[in-house]
Parts: sequence; C-alpha cells; structure tokens
Amino acid sequence: MLVLLATVFLVLLVYQVVNAWRRNQYWKNLGVPHPKPILFFGNFLDLVLRRKTQAEIMRDIYNEFPDEPVVGFYQFLSPRLIVRGQDLVERVLVKDFQHFVDRSNFPQSGNPLLLNLFGLTGNRWRAMRAKFSPMFTTGKLRHMFPQVNEIADDLVGVLSKKTTDVNLKEEISNFTMDVISSCAFGLETGALKCGNSKFREESKFAFQPSFKQFAKRMLLFSAPKLASALNVKFMQARTEKYFGGVIRSALDSRRRSNLTRNDFVQQMVNLLEKGYVEIENHHPSDDYLDIEGNKRYENEKIELNDDVMVGQSFVFLLAGFETTATAISFTCLELALNEDAQNKAREEIKRFPNFTYENIRDNMPFLEGCVKESLRMHPPVGNLVRLCVKAYTFPGTAVTIEPGTFVNVPSLAIHSNPDIYPEPEDFVPERWHAGGPPCSYLPFGDGPRICIGMRFATMEIKCCLAKLLLNYRIKLHGDLELPVKIDPYSFFGGPVKPIFFDLERIPAE
Repeated sequence: MLVLLATVFLVLLVYQVVNAWRRNQYWKNLGVPHPKPILFFGNFLDLVLRRKTQAEIMRDIYNEFPDEPVVGFYQFLSPRLIVRGQDLVERVLVKDFQHFVDRSNFPQSGNPLLLNLFGLTGNRWRAMRAKFSPMFTTGKLRHMFPQVNEIADDLVGVLSKKTTDVNLKEEISNFTMDVISSCAFGLETGALKCGNSKFREESKFAFQPSFKQFAKRMLLFSAPKLASALNVKFMQARTEKYFGGVIRSALDSRRRSNLTRNDFVQQMVNLLEKGYVEIENHHPSDDYLDIEGNKRYENEKIELNDDVMVGQSFVFLLAGFETTATAISFTCLELALNEDAQNKAREEIKRFPNFTYENIRDNMPFLEGCVKESLRMHPPVGNLVRLCVKAYTFPGTAVTIEPGTFVNVPSLAIHSNPDIYPEPEDFVPERWHAGGPPCSYLPFGDGPRICIGMRFATMEIKCCLAKLLLNYRIKLHGDLELPVKIDPYSFFGGPVKPIFFDLERIPAE
C-alpha cells in the first residue's frame, strides 16, 4: 500500500513539474523576450520572500530589456506581458481600449466585495461607471469641499496635542477615513477625534500586511479559477461582515428616512429603487462583425442588488481612504527632505488664506507640483493590469496575444525612466510646469479605466497639505534609511516601518 501511495505521489509530482516546465516555455515558443523563470515561482520568488514589491519586480524587468517594446514574464505559472514602448502603453490604456476593457477575471460569485468598479467587467463595468461618474463633477466637489476643509481643521487640532515623534500616516489615515465616510456616506466615524474608533480599528485590520492575506490575493490574481474552486475570499470574513453590515445599515437608514442628501448613498438608493441599469449593448469597434449591415442591437438591462452596492461602497470607502493617506504621507516625507520646496509651497498657500475649492484647485500650482512629484515617485499602485478581451497584435511587432492574456503597464518603472523624467530619484516639483508624453503619469491610471475618484482625491490631498503646511514646519524625527523600503505584502504600497515626524508650530500671523 505504501509503495502504491508513493508511486501515485511521485507520478503527480512529475506531472506537476512537467506541466510547470511547459508553461514556462510559453514566451520562448512565441519568440517574446523574457527573464528566465524559476519553476513554480516564475519571476515572483522575490515577492514571496518579501524582498521586492510587485511594482519593483516589474521595474527591474522593464529596465532589463531597454530596447524591447514588449517583454514577457511569469506571475508564478501565469504567462503575462509588460508593455515598454510608450506608444504601446497609450494603445493599451487609451487608443485600443476595446481590446483591454477589463482589469481582471476575478471569481465574483461568493466575493461581494469584488462587485465594484475595480473588479467588474465588460458591460457591467460600463453601466456602473456611467452611473457613478456624476458623483465627481465640479459642482459635487465644490459642495463637498467645506466638509473636507472642516475635517482638515480637526486634523490640525489633533496634531497640536503631540508635535514630536508623530506617526503622521496614522493621523492622516484618520483624516481620510473621516472625509470619505462623511462626504460619500454621511457617516460620522469619529476616527480623528476618538483615535481608536471601531470603524478605524476594522479598517486597519482589513489592510494589515500578512503572508496569509498576501497568499490569498496572489491566488486570486494569478489563478482565479483555482481560487474560486477553493472559495478564496478577497477579504477576510471579519472585514466582509463588518463593512458589509455598515454599508447595508446606511442604505436601510436612508431608505427609511425622509432625508435626501447629494451623496454616494443617495445615488445607490436611487439605483436600487429602479432595480437595474440599462446600457447600449453595442460598441462601434464591433461593427466589422456585422457583414451584411442589418444587425439590430438591443439595450442590456443589468440587475442591481444590495451586494453590488456593497461592493461599490467598499472600494470607495477602504481604497479611497488608504491610498489617499499613503499619498499625503509620502508627500510630507518629500517636503521634510526638501526644505526649500516646503517653504516655497507654504509661501504660495499664504497668498490664499481664503480656503475655497477654486483656490485649492486653481491657485496653488507649486503645491500641485509637489503632489504630482510625490505620486510619481511613490505611486500607491505601481503596476496597472489589463486583461486582453479580443485578440491583439501590438503595432510594430510580430507579437499577437489571445483573449485571456494579462498585460501589465509598469507605472513605477515609467515614472522612474530617466528618458521621460530626467534625474528621476530627485524631488523636482517644477518639472510639472511642462507636460510629459501621453500616458507617462499614471498614479491614477489613464484612459476610460482611470480612477473615478481622481479629482476628489487630489482635492483632499491638497487641502490637507495646505492646512498642515500653513500651521506646521514638517521635519523628520531621527534618522531614516533611504530609499524607504516598501512592504511587498502591503496592499497599497505602505512602508515596512512607520515614518515619524516632528511638527514645529507656526504662529498665526
């Protein structure tokens, strides 16, 4: 019996090894240049060992093949592609978007938190994007600005109680949590004033880096069918239960009340009352399929339910607060390291003591340059992924990919390319006075899949920084090893170790 079991085990092992080896021949057989993969790990062993982030691995592969327009790599056993040429980056994200509509093929059944603008595909994504885009018009942002401004004042007050050895990221995360929950959901989380609110505690738990959560995400991203078979969840059950409950409670409360607010919750309630969204089931790029020119297209009705709304809310709530907090924290770091830039930004802010939406948006170009430069150097998402949905030949190459192939746009690598950004390691806010080539600045993505909340996040970041710089000189506390080491298991590019600051109060003039 033992001999039989050993034989079966050996046969299965040999089968898996041979299968993995065959998968690793994919790009070689197509004649696509690629770094040598390691069996089972592909090019991601450094990620598993917590040596490099995925964005850093993409950057290294990008730099290894400077003369190639496209480069293959292996995400474990999954063959994927990096686009290097800027013209091809623009084609993937913008010009030939109809071939790369989707970000993923995540298993969505049993994963309600993936039913959002990040995880939805095809017409379902188009329909939801069209319905939620109006939440971020200029008029809506102007309406939300006083709330952001008031919460920024709360942050300044909280920081006045402790100005040395401050974990600024922690307090800024409380600020962004209060902003997104108040502006979008009409919720008072008390994150800033309480510091240890239940809402904040659960959000920290959701994004706490761990190997277990990292392994789940990698399985979802790399082998979605296997993840579905194993019932792998995008978030832990505790996170899904808590935030699902909060969001459903907000929806139920709004339904029962006579209150009508111009916010995200109201938009969801209105959509749920209708029960569906309707979208034209046709794209001009598909006309070539209609040879006789007589095909008629009917609009598609996409049903909505509470699960879909929970998914939308989750990505706005948690992703919105965490990425924005990371962006503000890294900008504070760069301003602490570059005192002249900090002083110049502060003098610009002083010229507009009346904090209005228009002043923040239009009249602080140097502050905007500081934000853009920090996001260039420290993009919260350093690697954009698109899923090929129609066979595609990259112009100027002999490389054709089939539907189901993942294509990566390595934004961190592009942001670090000296041909696009001279002296990329230096913090140079002035470089943003002139525009760069198309699709070369990608902290929010680009094209139709660009982050829907980009303008809201930018407003929030600039308002927070303006209030901080007007009231404090920001300095590093103690020594800091540079460059800052990013935790490979972190969801949105957080540092391995917290960064501490000293805040020197500036007397009111």
